[in-house]
Formats: sequence, C-alpha cells, structure tokens
Amino acid sequence: MNTKKLQCLIVGAMFLGINLGTVVTVHGESFIVTKAGSTKSSSTTTTSTKAVGTKATSTTSKSKVSSTITKAKSTNSSTKSKVKSKKDTKSTKVTKNTKQGTIKPKSSTSITNSSAVKQGTTPNIRVLLGSRKSPTTIKSGTNMTVFKGDDQKVSVIVAGSTGKLSVSGNTIYVNGKAIGPNVLIKPQNPKESFYLGDKQYRGGLRVFAVGRSSTMTLVNAIPLEDYLYGVVPQEVIPSWPAAALEAQAVAARTYALYTMETNKNKDYDVKPSTDYQMYAGRAGEHNATTVAVDKTKGMVMFYNQKPINALFHSDGGGYTEDSVNVWGTALPYLKGVKDYSQAPSTRTWTVTTTRQAMEANLRAAGKGVGTLKSIQLTPLKAQPMETADRGVSGRVKSATFIGSDRKVTVDGDALRSIFGLKSTLFDFYVNHNPNGKDSAKPYHTFTNKNDTVYILGHGWGHGLGLSQWGAAEMAKQNGDKDQEYYKKILTHYYSGININKMY
Repeated sequence: MNTKKLQCLIVGAMFLGINLGTVVTVHGESFIVTKAGSTKSSSTTTTSTKAVGTKATSTTSKSKVSSTITKAKSTNSSTKSKVKSKKDTKSTKVTKNTKQGTIKPKSSTSITNSSAVKQGTTPNIRVLLGSRKSPTTIKSGTNMTVFKGDDQKVSVIVAGSTGKLSVSGNTIYVNGKAIGPNVLIKPQNPKESFYLGDKQYRGGLRVFAVGRSSTMTLVNAIPLEDYLYGVVPQEVIPSWPAAALEAQAVAARTYALYTMETNKNKDYDVKPSTDYQMYAGRAGEHNATTVAVDKTKGMVMFYNQKPINALFHSDGGGYTEDSVNVWGTALPYLKGVKDYSQAPSTRTWTVTTTRQAMEANLRAAGKGVGTLKSIQLTPLKAQPMETADRGVSGRVKSATFIGSDRKVTVDGDALRSIFGLKSTLFDFYVNHNPNGKDSAKPYHTFTNKNDTVYILGHGWGHGLGLSQWGAAEMAKQNGDKDQEYYKKILTHYYSGININKMY
C-alpha cells in the first residue's frame, strides 16, 4: 500500500469516528473493547462513574491489576498468589425486610453508547477440583476423547462407560493405560457434561501428575460462562430480584478474569471455595441465575481498561470500606459507600460473652493480658467516619486491650477470628445491653466482677466492593422500572468503573 493511500485511509477512519480500542487477551484469545462512534451499528451500554468515597488514609493507589490478561498453555509450572482474603459470602434465608428507604444511586453515574468487537470465543477457566493419590472414575453420556497433553489423541472413553483414572509416579493412567504426566479428557459433544466420581461438571477435565509423588491434580477446564452457571447460585439466593443476580454475575465474571491473570502460571486459576468463589458444578445450577448469566454474557467491569479485582461480600452493614483500611492497599474502585442492606440476620447482630471468656480467648490466641481492665477503641459513630483505629465505615482496624499484666493491640481481622464475629464493624458494651440499637453508648471499662460483654456488630464479611444483601435491597426497591438496573448497582459499589461487553 503506498503512502498516499495509507494517509487517506487514516483520515477516513478519523472522519468516521472509528476507535480501535483496547486489546485484552485472555488465555490466548484477543478481545477489543471499543466505544461506538456515530454509526448505527449494534451497541451495548457502557456505565461509568467518577470515583466517589471518603478519602483514604493512603493517597497512593496500588492496584494489583495486571496490564493484560493472557493464558499460558497448560504447563506444570508451580508458582495461590493470594488475590484476596476469605470472602465470607455466606447467605441466610431471605426474610421480609422491616425497613424501607429510598435508594438514590450516585448522581455521577452516566450512560454512554458503546460496542464491543469480538475477537474470539468465551475464554476457558481452570477450576482446581482437588488432588488425590487413590484412583477415581470419569464417565459421560457422550464419547470422551483422551489426549496426551493438549492435542495428542490417544484413546476414547465410550459413552456410558466408566473410565478409571489412576497415577503412579509421574504418569497418569486411563483404564490401566499409561498416558503421561499431563492428560486432557473432553466430551466430544461440548454441550454434554461429565461425571467425576458422583459430581457432574461441564467442560473437560485436566489431570496432572505431581512430580513423582504418585499424586494427581484434577482441574475442570470449562468455558467461563458455563463456570458462572455453577458459581452465581452459590453466592446469592436465586429468589432475589433479577437485577441483583445480574450484578452478581458481572462481579463473578470480572473477578474470575482478574484471577485468571494472577494465576496464569499455575495449573489452575481458581478453587471452588470462599477463598475464590463458590462453585458447585452442574448440580449447583439454578434457572434464575443461569438467565442472569446469559443476559449479561461477556459484560465486565474495567478500571483503566483492565478487569478489576471485583471483590464482594455478604452484607456491608450500612457502609462498605476502603480497601486501604482492610489490606493496606488503596484500590481506587474499592471505596467505602453507603450500603442498603436490610437483611435482619446480617445487617445487625449481637454476641454476648463475659470478661472471663474474652480473657481466655485472648490468651488462646497468644494475646493474653491477665485480668481485663479496659479496651481502648474509638466509639462507633455515624458513617462516614475515620480515625486511627477505625476505617471510613467504622470497621475496626485495631483495638488495645489493657489488663493486669500488660496491654496488647490487636488488629480487626484477628479480633474477628478470636471472638467469632461476622465482621469487623462492631463495638463493645460492658455491662450495658445495647438491645441492637445503634444509638446505644459503648462502654469499654470492666469492673473486675462478673462482667457481661455485649458486642454489637453490623454486616457479614470483609466489607469491600459489592454487598450482596445491599444489591438485593436496591434491586427490590427498583422493581421492574429499569431493565439494566444491575449496572447502577455495580457503579454504586465500585467507584469509577466502566462496564463493557468483552466478548
């Protein structure tokens, strides 16, 4: 192409408003996320917000998001780069809310037209199902092909028959035949699932021999959207309003993509646990959440054109927290905001204990102080607040216990574990029962007698990102007025993000 023609094409592209956008690759496949020009091509909706929230104690943003998302071909490299701490996304039975309030999403939310140019199919995610030394079985309603490595076909497990998987040294065996250290088994009909033991999964199965230890690692290699079918109903209650389910689907998809980059050099991307996301395979799927996944297919949250670390938790307890106050790292999209949860069992809770029990708990954790005299902790106030020992939501960063032998300062996460609390958003009431009232005055001084201690707390989980019960309440109040209300939920809980269709 000569220079004159090239210049004409460039000028023409600029005139037409063509935007080549940002290339994001996931497991070897490329995706271009672009903003639409003035043409009438099919478009999706991009939702964006300005970063909102109380100023964090650190002004330095240390985003852990990697520059691109790529897939390394399956290898036995060993590197869990901890993306996040345990999420505590446990839910309780839906009950009728006793409070009603008007929800007003951030006024900075704006909707602009956009379109996504697809450069590949849905990416695959690798789910660690476990490791074992003893044999196990695999079967399917369709023929399954057995590969050595990624693409060397070695045998077929006939539909309805059982394949036996075993390991010896660094070799995987299928029905007694030695295959190699890395085996892939896939149903020939991609719409069919398979059984590993008595559990049913979509996708395929990768089996790795671990060194010469006669241990095999089992990994479910599955398209991301199929994986979400088994994730979302474990993280929410399927009877919640559709917008809450859709918000969870986008959060789960975005978190999975973020984690796929973090763990790209490992043999797996995620585990089916609260350390990552709960996943129950095909048996855990529910029609309502499958519809939510399908409706939001490919929709991902971005900050600076990269998928975000889309953390979520069960209940924000009235206010979520800045990431810097939980992990010491300031992520600009994880800022404290008002939470709308009204769940009676998680929004507010009380733990009743005694001075002697607290002393024993501290002692068992290596934090013993002798006989408790007092607790140094700023009283919980209306949010937003922030002190040296509390975050913007009032979550405890640290508290000091003064006793007859010494005084010890304990961080909030440790206190949550020591006293068995649902969150770090709490206060102490010595010999004064708060009766679940936020207006009650905290008491932090002991009498050295038979002191009764009430711990009044709020929320469930770490308090970062999406509050699942808060999302449910927002969706409930919206009703059916806005068919894409999930975007308003997400842009409320994640500051300054964009929501684009990635594939």
